[in-house]
Amino acid sequence: MLHASIAFSLRLIKSHVYVMLVILSDKFVIKYCVCYLFQLQNLSVLDLRHISELNNETVMEVVRKCRKLSSLNLCLNWSINDRCVEIIAKEGRSLKELYLVSCKITDHALIAIGQYSSTIETVDAGWCKDITDQGATQIAQSSKSLRYLGLMRCDKVNEETVERLVVQYPHIVFSTVMQDCKRTLERAYQMGWSPNTSNSS
Repeated sequence: MLHASIAFSLRLIKSHVYVMLVILSDKFVIKYCVCYLFQLQNLSVLDLRHISELNNETVMEVVRKCRKLSSLNLCLNWSINDRCVEIIAKEGRSLKELYLVSCKITDHALIAIGQYSSTIETVDAGWCKDITDQGATQIAQSSKSLRYLGLMRCDKVNEETVERLVVQYPHIVFSTVMQDCKRTLERAYQMGWSPNTSNSS
């Protein structure tokens, strides 16, 4: 694991071509370090969350060059848009996890993932306010690889729609406040908990 901050050494990245995990955690680092990520041919995990300097073109180029990338975290980057996600879906041939919490994406991003990616298993689009029933439904229908879809606080996605998707696509875990509460309660029941025993104690 290589943790990048203000003290991050550019020489370190340049000399460690076999690095597999990079976390860029400071907005001042991104402009100086990202160009060297292209040289990391074995890079498989990249965390770029909450970097104000990050732009779509940079992300798309990283995905094009780092062919072994399997996990990409873009959470809290408001600049990341549908076009960027479409290129990620098309070019990220090894990508399995894509985290997009609070990005500037719409249904088109989810539809593109379902249409173009045959490898992505985990998509977290929580707090993306423009995601609706259409995006959630179409990615579930079209993706052959999807196993987890995070929809926490996607308030334009109706819970009734999610309930229907849970039944239609049991191989996919749909994460919303209601669905997560249900799973927690089910696990509690499986472990022997019941409301009656709780009240009596």
